[in-house]
Amino acid sequence: MQTFDAIISGYGPTGATLANLLGSMGMRVAVIERENAIFDKPRAITADHEATRAFQAAGLAEAIMQSTCAHPGTDFVGVQGQVIKRFYPMPAPGPLGWEPTYMFYQPALEATLREGVARFNDVQVLLGHSLVEYRQSEHRVEVDIVDGNGQTQTLAGRYLLACDGARSVVRTQMNAAIHDLDFDEWWVVVDVQLLGDIELPERCVQYCRPSRPGTYIVGPDQLRRWEIKVLPGESPESFNDPAHLDAVLSMFVDTASVQVQRVAIYRFHAVVVEQWRDRRVFLLGDAAHQMPPFMGQGLCAGVRDAYNLAWKLDAVSRGLADPAMLDSYTAERRPHVQQVVATAKSFGLIIGELDEDAARLRDQRLQAELDSGVAQTVRQAFIPGLSAGLLHFDDNGTLGAGAGQLFPQPWVSGPALPRARLDDVTRGQFYLVCRDSRWVEQANALFADSTCLFASAVVCLDKRRQGGFENDAVYCTEEGGFIQQWLASFEAGAVLVRPDGVAFGIARDPAGLAALIVDADQKMGSVSFVRELAI
Repeated sequence: MQTFDAIISGYGPTGATLANLLGSMGMRVAVIERENAIFDKPRAITADHEATRAFQAAGLAEAIMQSTCAHPGTDFVGVQGQVIKRFYPMPAPGPLGWEPTYMFYQPALEATLREGVARFNDVQVLLGHSLVEYRQSEHRVEVDIVDGNGQTQTLAGRYLLACDGARSVVRTQMNAAIHDLDFDEWWVVVDVQLLGDIELPERCVQYCRPSRPGTYIVGPDQLRRWEIKVLPGESPESFNDPAHLDAVLSMFVDTASVQVQRVAIYRFHAVVVEQWRDRRVFLLGDAAHQMPPFMGQGLCAGVRDAYNLAWKLDAVSRGLADPAMLDSYTAERRPHVQQVVATAKSFGLIIGELDEDAARLRDQRLQAELDSGVAQTVRQAFIPGLSAGLLHFDDNGTLGAGAGQLFPQPWVSGPALPRARLDDVTRGQFYLVCRDSRWVEQANALFADSTCLFASAVVCLDKRRQGGFENDAVYCTEEGGFIQQWLASFEAGAVLVRPDGVAFGIARDPAGLAALIVDADQKMGSVSFVRELAI
């Protein structure tokens, strides 16, 4: 029986991202995928800089970004054709060093992710295989799989990581409870290629009109998409009739100027699984949550799952953290994604209102908020930080200032330090970023005394230094002032950052720094236990 550190079920973007991350960490991985090839039509189309940060950790961000285009922003248009809401990316360059929001072509993205997996000899991909069932014991999981010819085999691994989609076989066997946010609508997604120059909006548009709610999306190159709500009394299957499809699509575009590439009928849901872990089995991506597409966060949420879990599995496998620390995966990701799903649902309710009187009142309210400056228009502001899990809490149990927030990763450099994004300087470690050199000696002493954070790095933004490496610290300057702004916003002198770029917590004085590092060390667990036994 073949044995692995991890078995991944599902080889879509979430599974492929996870396979790359675990492969880059030196793990032995098996990937099980029912299909024999990448689906050759676009599905997901929008991603953000958080997803790119995870792709960067896998060494693939530059390659992925080559075939993308910046998101142009989205206008919500009311009954009379007026803009009632704006949903725009933050200005580029953003604080994470990448385009804040962008459009991609999913087959190309998946191809790049799979090419990345091919770099790792210890990652075995089994295409054309389906997971039948699994069994788990104290030390391992056994997985029965079958190929297209009916041949079966059993694999064993320390962990089973289910990235097998909305109809997850693993989730079904887990019998996991599902929290339904009460959104259930039929929509039709139509992807087209433009046949020539045609006058269309420069931005994406949410047509919030009761007569026919719809979404227009500007994709890369000549790809354009319309998402069209199925009206009451209208059969979703009627969109399989080319004449009906043409009649409806002509409400949005001159259909003689486009070539239909894909028509897909979807039942949009807003659901979140209650428990994402059952001992050695974890749910990720659509197996753990499903959301309507109105925020463009479906793929991003799955990639966040993969990045959150990967570094924790690596820490446990290397004996740097207690296996109980893996419970923080559900504690962190579930409330985060539930808030994103709830926001996506609220956008869907705005767009899909079918009562004209209610729609006009909605328009008045939203336009007043927009005109007064009260309305939030930046996409990234709708993505929350983490609120629970492996984070620093005050003595009274309140989440510490800055804890759970994304930490910037600007370009940094120095005379002895080539220009690089911060994550590439600190890759795979907890790291402390401090304003000046007064923090360095204390930080290094605290790290030396810790049991779980001994590989941590100290980054010092001290302009009085020449740059480079000195006294076990990286001295550098940043571009854009993102870190200095972040520290100032929390009145912090230093911040401890997790390997996934999430701030564990801040320190304002030496006593706070000591408490911060001791807390992180204790939360990671003790290395007094033996590294997980090979199976």
